[in-house]
Amino acid sequence: MFRFLRKVASRINRHAGLSVQRTYLYRISRPDGWSATAVNDKSISWELLSPERVGRLLDIGPFDVSDGLKRLHRGDLCYTVCVDGYLAHYSWVQRSGSHPITEAGLSVPVGSGEFWIYNVRTVERARGKRILPATLERIVNDHFEEGYCTAFIYTSRENIAAQKGILRAGFGLVATLGALRVGSHYYRTGHANQGQ
Repeated sequence: MFRFLRKVASRINRHAGLSVQRTYLYRISRPDGWSATAVNDKSISWELLSPERVGRLLDIGPFDVSDGLKRLHRGDLCYTVCVDGYLAHYSWVQRSGSHPITEAGLSVPVGSGEFWIYNVRTVERARGKRILPATLERIVNDHFEEGYCTAFIYTSRENIAAQKGILRAGFGLVATLGALRVGSHYYRTGHANQGQ
């Protein structure tokens, strides 16, 4: 009974709840002193996701396959990581257009030479293996070698593990974005603040 009530409360909160959201925005640039590093973890293998394999992301958790196909057709990349033969992680990269930061209630144009890393997820059993910082380093190395110069990534205030992984990969916090959540809608509040 308790499980059922918790599920109902969660659904009500998702559709009618009210909260204040804080999203931490991080950046790394070549001018910040980034130096390419070789990621040598033999237990991690990276692969760019092809449209035929987008359904594999469901192995990690709920994912909208049609949205994934739209992202790939738009030109976004999806880095996937396998550990010990199973899909353990994915990170999306957007390099053009306008990038929505839904939880902050805003959309940001992707500037020339910029890319945004978003919708990052690691399966529960692979957490704590430093897959996120290794993957971020790989993505940044690949893109800086292609001539891109600035990467952005963001996470919620509550996601301490992601914050640690992002910082470990060399990103620096540049802003805290505020939004008011009403059900599943987000409304930006005020201006972005520097730091936390």
